[in-house]
Amino acid sequence: MTESFELHHSKSRKRKKLLTFLGISGFLSVAIFIIEWVGSRESGSLALFADAGHIATDIFAHMISFLAIILSAKKANSKFPFGYHRIEVLAALANSLLLVGIAIFILYESYIRILSSEPIHTDSMLSYSLIGLVINLCSVALLFKVSKESLNLKSAYLHVLSDLLGTVAVIIGAFIIQWTEILIIDSILSIFIGLFILRSSYSILKESIEILLEAYPEEFDKEHFLNHVQSLKGLKSISMFKVRKLTSGVFTIELQAVTEDEANRDFLTLEIHKVAKSHFGIPYISVELVSVGLLSNLSKIELLEKEDPNLHVHHGHGHHSHKH
Repeated sequence: MTESFELHHSKSRKRKKLLTFLGISGFLSVAIFIIEWVGSRESGSLALFADAGHIATDIFAHMISFLAIILSAKKANSKFPFGYHRIEVLAALANSLLLVGIAIFILYESYIRILSSEPIHTDSMLSYSLIGLVINLCSVALLFKVSKESLNLKSAYLHVLSDLLGTVAVIIGAFIIQWTEILIIDSILSIFIGLFILRSSYSILKESIEILLEAYPEEFDKEHFLNHVQSLKGLKSISMFKVRKLTSGVFTIELQAVTEDEANRDFLTLEIHKVAKSHFGIPYISVELVSVGLLSNLSKIELLEKEDPNLHVHHGHGHHSHKH
């Protein structure tokens, strides 16, 4: 009981820390957006406008991530037996799609600007981007450590990091335009920012989709886990093994194993659960232990092909109770 309370308290403390860091970072993003948007209006810089637009999506990303942390902490129930972990994945997916959308918009605006060059006030462009850089550095420093703790926060961190690199590019561009007076550099920079946003969003988008499609998680050490299980006395072989990733660091396992005839199946079930939960930190595991004969019979069962998925939901099978 004490261990359970301490674990709950530890998770609650961690969640509060993540929410605090994310909240401060979100507030800083709002400040950067206002500064760079005003700066783009005054300077006429498309690169600064592109960076401000990127930061606008960053604000939304922080809001989604903040909400995801709160909702994902809700306990599992009969309707959601695995809890709300996937909310973090959906948040990461929404963030990455948002990044793709803003990147395409920036690339389009860059193309339009190349066709019709407009005057740029580099002094204003430089001043506002330097202020944005300082605030961005603070935000990156805040999220760097906590970004390793969840896919959702990794997504928010990548938003902030790409903001920082975009702001650095704008500053470099402002200096070059001042020295050379070549205005097209502003549009070229915007294209690079757009391409960078696309690249940084790809990994999050890919991982989110793979989790939702329940692809095998490459980071899970299957061989290490199975070595632990197969060393148990009375276990002959592993006939089925499935791993699903719910969100960063949270997995669920389905395992079917063939046992020797005289094996103590209750003991084996308990030990497999211990390996999964105590050694690997896997909260959800389903274990099925079968004999060689049963496995053979199971493989002969044919799957019913249904044209209508609701065809047999309320279908009576003709089973009648017998009165004695």
